[in-house]
Amino acid sequence: MSGFTAEDIRHLPHDAPPLPAWVSDFAGPPSVLVGAQFAAAAEMTTAAFEAGVTEAYRSVFRQLEAHPSLRPARFWAFIPNIHQDLGGGLDRYKAFNTARYGAFAAHFGQTTFLGGSIPTASAVGIDGQRFQLHCLATADIGVPVENPRQVPAYQYSRRFGPLPPCFARATLLAADRDRPVLLVGGTASIVGEDSAHGEDFSRQAQETLLNLASLVASAEGRPVPTASTELRPLLARYDEIRIYCPRPEVQREIVDLVAANFSGACRVEMVRASLCRAELLIEIEGLARPIRVPGRA
Repeated sequence: MSGFTAEDIRHLPHDAPPLPAWVSDFAGPPSVLVGAQFAAAAEMTTAAFEAGVTEAYRSVFRQLEAHPSLRPARFWAFIPNIHQDLGGGLDRYKAFNTARYGAFAAHFGQTTFLGGSIPTASAVGIDGQRFQLHCLATADIGVPVENPRQVPAYQYSRRFGPLPPCFARATLLAADRDRPVLLVGGTASIVGEDSAHGEDFSRQAQETLLNLASLVASAEGRPVPTASTELRPLLARYDEIRIYCPRPEVQREIVDLVAANFSGACRVEMVRASLCRAELLIEIEGLARPIRVPGRA
């Protein structure tokens, strides 16, 4: 146990959460942070919302034109009323994915981004009305990292919407660094492309930890961990984590989870938020520092 307690969690507002604390430390020259937002998102029709999201991404890409040496490495989207039924089998998250797909196809080229050359991301539901999009761009050529336990999000079947989510599970920044940095996107209890463990918070949390550890292993060129004893050394690579959870009553379990699995030096934030699928009960993103494995690039 690390001695971690409930007082060590930084709680953040659930209507307009700020970006993780590490971003302000990281986003100095030559990196840059840009963003876009629009109001009344929770009241918009499908077409109006998709148009707003599309324009938000276009705004981000236009802002980055002033920084031609930088490339998008990490996105965050905060979506009001994320599970609102918009009709035709769409909720607001699926409408978001449709707009993001089109924006990425226009900016990166469909062949490129469907080949996996896209940044990592998180997208969660918040209270309020304002859609917010943030992008961290860096001078590194980020290397997309996927989790062998999961289908890449951009290859999801149409069961999850007419167009798939577009993000890499993580982005590895390794150029000119003594130790690589792994930007890990929103990670939950998903195996293959399916949600796992129904309404069981404890089992979902353990599956999420296994996916977090698997991303570090993948970045280091190691086999996917198969035993619980293999998780802790990989999870110790995390310097920063943010936990999204729609249920405040499980805070005690979250404290125990963090204390048992992460380094005492890991900075922890928690945000009450709706996740991309209504059945998911915990999502964790973060920043890890993989070690260089001898003999591997």
